[in-house]
Amino acid sequence: MNLFCHFAQGLGEPRYMAVESWSSLNKTLLEVLDSYNEVNAALNLVLFEDAMAHICRINRILESPRGNALLVGVGGSGKQSLTRMAAFISNLEVFQITLKKGYGITDLKSDLGSLYIKAGSKNIGTVFLMTDAQVADEKFLVLVNDLLASGEIPDLFPDDEVETIIGSVRSEVRGLGLMDTRENCWKFFIDRVRRQLKVALCFSPVGNKLRVRSRKFPAVVNCTAIDWFHKWPQEALESVSLRFLQDVENIEPQIKESVSKFMAYVHTCVNHTSKEYLTNERRYNYTTPKSFLEQIKLYQSLLGQKSKELANKMERLENGLQKLNSTSAQVDDLKAKLAAQEVELKQKNEDADKLIKVVAVEADKVSKEKAVADEEEEKVAAITVMVTGKQRDCEEDLAKAEPALIAAQEALNTLNKNNLTELKSFGSPVAAVTNVTAAVMVLMAPKGRVPKDRSWKAAKVMMAKVDAFLDSLIHFNKENIPAACLEAIKPYLANPEFKPDLVATKSNAAAGLCSWVLNIVKFYEVYCEVEPKRQALNTANAELAAAQEKLAAIKKKINLLNENLAKLTAKYTTATDEKLKCQQEAEVTAHTISLANRLVGGLVSENVRWAEAVENFKKQERTLCGDVLLITAFISYLGYFTKRYRVHLMDTTWRPYLSQLKVPIPVTSDLDPLTMLTDDADIAGWQNEGLPADRMSTENATILTSCQRWPLMVDPQLQGIKWIKNKYGDSLRVIHIGQKGYLDSIERALSEGDVVLMENLEENVDPVLGPLLGRETIKKGRYIKIGDKECEYNPSFRLILHTKLGSPHYQPELQAQCTLINFTVTRDGLEDQLLAAVVSMERPDLEQLKSELTKQQNGFKITLKTLEDNLLSRLSSASGNFLGDTELVENLETTKRTAAEIEEKVKEAKVTEAKINEAREHYRPAAARASLLYFIMNDLNKIHPMYQFSLKAFSVVFQKAVLKAEPDAELKQRVSNLTDSITSSVFHYTTRGLFECDKLTFIAQLAFQVLLMNKEINPTELDFLVRFPAQPGVTSPVDFLSNHSWGGIKVQRGRDG
Repeated sequence: MNLFCHFAQGLGEPRYMAVESWSSLNKTLLEVLDSYNEVNAALNLVLFEDAMAHICRINRILESPRGNALLVGVGGSGKQSLTRMAAFISNLEVFQITLKKGYGITDLKSDLGSLYIKAGSKNIGTVFLMTDAQVADEKFLVLVNDLLASGEIPDLFPDDEVETIIGSVRSEVRGLGLMDTRENCWKFFIDRVRRQLKVALCFSPVGNKLRVRSRKFPAVVNCTAIDWFHKWPQEALESVSLRFLQDVENIEPQIKESVSKFMAYVHTCVNHTSKEYLTNERRYNYTTPKSFLEQIKLYQSLLGQKSKELANKMERLENGLQKLNSTSAQVDDLKAKLAAQEVELKQKNEDADKLIKVVAVEADKVSKEKAVADEEEEKVAAITVMVTGKQRDCEEDLAKAEPALIAAQEALNTLNKNNLTELKSFGSPVAAVTNVTAAVMVLMAPKGRVPKDRSWKAAKVMMAKVDAFLDSLIHFNKENIPAACLEAIKPYLANPEFKPDLVATKSNAAAGLCSWVLNIVKFYEVYCEVEPKRQALNTANAELAAAQEKLAAIKKKINLLNENLAKLTAKYTTATDEKLKCQQEAEVTAHTISLANRLVGGLVSENVRWAEAVENFKKQERTLCGDVLLITAFISYLGYFTKRYRVHLMDTTWRPYLSQLKVPIPVTSDLDPLTMLTDDADIAGWQNEGLPADRMSTENATILTSCQRWPLMVDPQLQGIKWIKNKYGDSLRVIHIGQKGYLDSIERALSEGDVVLMENLEENVDPVLGPLLGRETIKKGRYIKIGDKECEYNPSFRLILHTKLGSPHYQPELQAQCTLINFTVTRDGLEDQLLAAVVSMERPDLEQLKSELTKQQNGFKITLKTLEDNLLSRLSSASGNFLGDTELVENLETTKRTAAEIEEKVKEAKVTEAKINEAREHYRPAAARASLLYFIMNDLNKIHPMYQFSLKAFSVVFQKAVLKAEPDAELKQRVSNLTDSITSSVFHYTTRGLFECDKLTFIAQLAFQVLLMNKEINPTELDFLVRFPAQPGVTSPVDFLSNHSWGGIKVQRGRDG
């Protein structure tokens, strides 16, 4: 092998030797890759021969003194990844600038200054890696040019920092035996920087940018070793795809190699077709290794997604079929169960009827006893009222005696041992005092025997024992005073001096006794009046007690009867509940049988259709690997091509190759990519949202909704953006690059998971957006770095890019990051739009009906799909005894009924649509002519780029021409007038903007195309006239024809046969 490197004998042996073999080199580099991935962000590389050769070359450059590299290749070729590996082998750190908003020369100088100090002062080997995208300003290359040429960058450090740097290396300069002068120290520092700081420039050869930079900044070429990254060879493409396909589970092992070959073939074919596309259409379409890797990634994702979807669909249908089949078997069991339930129900009805009779008899007994009890209760209530009245009268009368009793008690409270002893000590008290003591002696006479001796002497004897006397007063039996005592005391009470106030002047104790006597007598008099009433009350209470006792006995009897009745009622209730339960079970069984019959009957047609669908799905499963392979190629590569190239690549190039492989890949023979990626309901929804109904627009919408890379819409007529805005509505964030705060808006949308439309892109995109466009997530996919800021990444976030440029020239790096989709209007699509426009002006009623009909038809498709999905979902998710699910059956019947109604409406609509289309078709010649004229106009930019015509302006000219056309009662003549008016108006409008030298070309092209469309000339003859192919090497037999002319005649004669 003619390949040399510093690690041919392994990493531990840095010797510059020839590599023994590719296998040994591959083994060494795989070990390096594993070591690198342990300490850095993982690199998932496939080390094919070209990649290993590049690593050796880059490492050789970095190992050489003052070795700087210029790596030239389109974006995605692996320049950065391989440089990082080569640097790792040489133990060099890698540094890249981080672009942020407003990053300029000052920021770059600051970064370079840090690198100088790391390399010059700290003696750390570093690689400064810079890509095209990081050259935000061409002035950056002035600094890079100086770095490469001499290492000296003017004004890189301020003076004080220069002094610090010189001071840091001074000792090392002295150590080399040199004078530590300022100049020597600075030279030492710069030399070490040039030795330790390696520059690796990764530039793209596309366009004239590299050529211009090489002239402006010669050191970029003169002071670097150039390593040119050519497009990956077929073997590399195959080995890379095969390496990634090893982890995919849904592919048979024997066809993985065929899949890798097809992927490589697709990539190569698109490269060739892109060159042809550029030559014929002047449109730049690039494919890079990164595009190829994105194709593999999309294939893995789509294959997993479609396999899961197919499995779910089959599972749902098979589940539905299984349940339908089991339903029929269950109906017979349910009928037998229903018969048994009916017998049981009859028995329970008889038991319940017997019990109800017994309960009725017991209830009658209870009602009679209750009537007696109610009567007694009324009597008791009347007696209670009487007793309550009498009790109230007694209590009122006793309340009158209460003050006297209280006064007597208070009078006693005034007496104590001292004042009674004092009273007793009186020798010969006054009459008022003796009268009081005499009255006390009368009241306290035992058994009413009034003492005759009531003298003071006798009184003193009575009071001899003061405590006993006082106690006898307190416990005096005030309710039973003998009549003799009352009679004897009257004279005393009648005495005007027998008053406590008067007696108090003589003796307080006597006054207290006086008050006691008066109040006791008064109390007894009131008490005597109340006594008859109390006796009557006692009698009434006794009567009440007897009545209550009688009532209690009756109630006790009633309670016993009620208990017995309750037991019987409970038995009856239990029997009734069992009867009802049995009846309900029978009804449920009958209802279930009815539902089952309805379910089976309703799904007869679905049963057949679902069984066929399951078979189709099984066939799809067998061809899924090849089908997904084709749709992956369709999504990844065909978006930017026009219809002719798409058909050519898909049908003429790719499909035949699949069958030519050594191990053929199973694929559906007539596969339409749209059927796998979308369905009628989705397409109908898109058309309702404003998407044109032609095939190209539907394909574009399918690619846009299915691609993993951000879609970039090339939409000069603004038809795509109109659909996008209608589709997402208010939830769409519309952003223009360069508007104030647009990066902040993107950051918010990124974290919130919004859909962002970045419209009106130019050919160059802000480099700060690079990580976002490349979906370069960090921290396990949770963040994306925009500038120097880490922004939270919501997986729901979606970015849609849009440009109005007709033929933009985007760099390969951007095209690898995005999926370009050509939304340029097609001739068929424009013809339909213009037909709608002319009919809406000529027959507005017809066009309105057509529009409503289209929306209705689209709505029908969406409704039918939703109904069937709901039905399948309910049927497959139904568990246990799903036969009793009334909602399921009703939903089924609603679905069937709605489907039948829709089918009927669809039939009616088709008839109406046919009539409308027939009426509209009369105007098609005018629309076809207008569409043809627009595309002739649009092609004029191939003559001169100044000739640009917008569809919007053309539509205005078209509408004015329709209004200006001469009216006519006959439809055919009116359409002819419209066609002439449109042709004339467009011709005059276009020629006003053409140079005189180009008008004849335009007129000729217009005439030829109109004649071709009307089939009035032969396309072959026209081709001969325009291109004049001549047979070379012939001699003209006549003088008036040149050899070239004679060669043309020979060619034409050959064609005529």
